[in-house]
Amino acid sequence: MPLAISGDSSNASPLMGGLPSEPAEALPCWCGEGEWQVCFRKPRASLLRCSACGSFQTEPPPLARRKEAPAQRESHPEAARPRASRNAWFWRVAEKVPQLLEARVTAVDIGAGEGHFCAELRAAGWPRVTGFEFSPSRIAVARRLYPQIPFHSCSLHDAGIPESSLDLIVLEDVIEHLPNPAAIVGELARYLAPGGNLVILTPNMESGHFRLLGSRWTGMLAPHSHVFLFTGSGLAQLLLRCGLSIRKRGSVHPPFYRIGEYARRLFSGDIKGTLWRAHQEIGAFYGKLIGAGPMLYAVATRPAN
Repeated sequence: MPLAISGDSSNASPLMGGLPSEPAEALPCWCGEGEWQVCFRKPRASLLRCSACGSFQTEPPPLARRKEAPAQRESHPEAARPRASRNAWFWRVAEKVPQLLEARVTAVDIGAGEGHFCAELRAAGWPRVTGFEFSPSRIAVARRLYPQIPFHSCSLHDAGIPESSLDLIVLEDVIEHLPNPAAIVGELARYLAPGGNLVILTPNMESGHFRLLGSRWTGMLAPHSHVFLFTGSGLAQLLLRCGLSIRKRGSVHPPFYRIGEYARRLFSGDIKGTLWRAHQEIGAFYGKLIGAGPMLYAVATRPAN
């Protein structure tokens, strides 16, 4: 049975979009406790918050809206070319957790996309890097761009990876897409070697962006594809429940959008996109001011036996 949804949203007229305030179907929270409380309702999707762990859920969840398997992220034309620089959020986390800059042996990227981050890890000195990706089009691009790196669309078990063997597992922009995040993280924890690190990056629901923009933080709320969204404490609870120790958690900030990029958008006639980007950058400035970036991270380790 789905958890009950509590809270009177009838007075939130700017966000209600004229929808009735009766409870809607929702997945149980990953924590299995508490009630869903309505943050806002919109014509296409609403946002709920768990009264127990503080995590959020888009409602109806993407699976219910599509009534089919999770969306396969298709490869963007610009992503189908090799990259020469470190673009992954992981490297911003590594600046805060220097142990991540020490290349060890085995690393896995879950949600590898076109394989660029796997290539970055190889270039950083990791000798055995493996990528896992669900989208057939993206994994095809990854295999073409980086034939020296193995990419799989199956489970770690089916790929022949032994348990307790991985020094690093990275989930960047992945956990928010999962309807069962605790089960997935719990399974991945079994594959960590003692002392190995699990790095998770996901939209930060305590960010300056969300606090200031709310439902207008469309790029990260992404109700068409995101299921659960996390605060720092909620993500920490999930990791501890999976038997992991938290090395560090916090948030990271992207570079500000450059003036030249605004100019290119304007000269191309993309006025709407320029205004949207400027709106999002206001959230970025506020996030810098309060020290809460748009991407939440947690670095957890499997305790040595």
